[in-house]
Amino acid sequence: MTEIQRMLLEEFGEQKVKFTEEYFEKYGTDWYKEIKPDPLAIFFPESESDLKNVVLFANKRNQPIVISGGRTGLCGGATAANKELIVSLEKMNKIEWSDEKKQVVCEAGAITDVVKDFADSHGRLLPISLASSSSSSVGGNVATNAAGSKFIRYGSTKEHVACIKVLLANGEVLKLQKEIAKDATGPNLMELFFGSEGSLGIIFEIVFNTCEKPKFLETVLLRSDNIDAVKDHILSPEIKKCISSVEYWDENCQTLIGDIPEKKYFIVIELVSQLEKELDSCLELLAEKDLNIALLNSKQAKEIWDKREDLPVILADKGAYKMDVSLPLNQLSSFLDKIKNLESKEIYSFGHLGDGNIHINIISPSKQSELIASTYELLKECDGSPSAEHGIGQRKKDIWTEFVEYQDKFKLLKTLKKSLDPKNLLAPKVFFD
Repeated sequence: MTEIQRMLLEEFGEQKVKFTEEYFEKYGTDWYKEIKPDPLAIFFPESESDLKNVVLFANKRNQPIVISGGRTGLCGGATAANKELIVSLEKMNKIEWSDEKKQVVCEAGAITDVVKDFADSHGRLLPISLASSSSSSVGGNVATNAAGSKFIRYGSTKEHVACIKVLLANGEVLKLQKEIAKDATGPNLMELFFGSEGSLGIIFEIVFNTCEKPKFLETVLLRSDNIDAVKDHILSPEIKKCISSVEYWDENCQTLIGDIPEKKYFIVIELVSQLEKELDSCLELLAEKDLNIALLNSKQAKEIWDKREDLPVILADKGAYKMDVSLPLNQLSSFLDKIKNLESKEIYSFGHLGDGNIHINIISPSKQSELIASTYELLKECDGSPSAEHGIGQRKKDIWTEFVEYQDKFKLLKTLKKSLDPKNLLAPKVFFD
């Protein structure tokens, strides 16, 4: 036992402090396994007071901290590799309902699906739609500004946040909110913490706005050799107003999940509306188009969405290197064609066509590094982003130098970090070396 481990035990007790290999293995890392975890200990706060006390403890001793939520990230943002103290928020998971404002008030450790089900039990929708929602925490969703399959209609996580409580590295608690749409009282400072991945402050409480649940829903299947069919026909204004998601997967992915590809792209479109007449009008417009379209019943739709959810898991089990990119819609077709020309059998792609977010998966023991580098070069040519929704973490820090357009952003980020966390205690390796 080290001196600081002993001090943690004396200060907080063995119920809140763990440092066995079993705990290190479970809490030391996220879903990205290429960084070997080496934490100091795991701390489990159960209240705001616990959280503040452990941060003050760490500040006094210059002890770095890594915040742990559901640990579903893919970039090493929740991995402690340099004797950091892991602060797991999983026991801070209380959820309350505000009937007056139709809001969910929850602690950061609450699991996403639990919060969504809680909103649903009150007749409302929290439209955060992520493949990891059964395991991810809402604090992690906000800290990474997670998006997902319904971004085209509902936006990313931050669009639903009315208020956050944040603990700074010096122990100060901030309550930041923007509940009035037209509010010109300076910049919305919550934005500093959306996507900050725990590096600027610890988000420990969130108030979410909820939406009215759609009354009518239909699912449509499109098979096509031309990905631009979506841009040219599906995303027309009169149809787009009803779209909640547009997902695709390529021929390799179709084969991987046991289907026989009829076309290059398998595309699923979900349409929702409060008005049956509006939805029927969209379906009529789709039927008039010269496209290979089929309307699915609820059983068929569920089977297809289940396959879509299985895809990332199957690819992970096969050791795929996962890349999360986004492109302008007018560059999407060209980018996907060029990607396939690199190596047609070893690159698998699927993603969210409504916003140009593509998940590139490379399974190539002999050419992986070469294919990664070539993919990034193609991305630059197409004016794309190297991280659409998975964040930066420790894994993607090279983008600050690789992509020229992000260098000024990095300079400002370093200034903010020094101002809010001068000792570099919070997530010290996220974004920075």
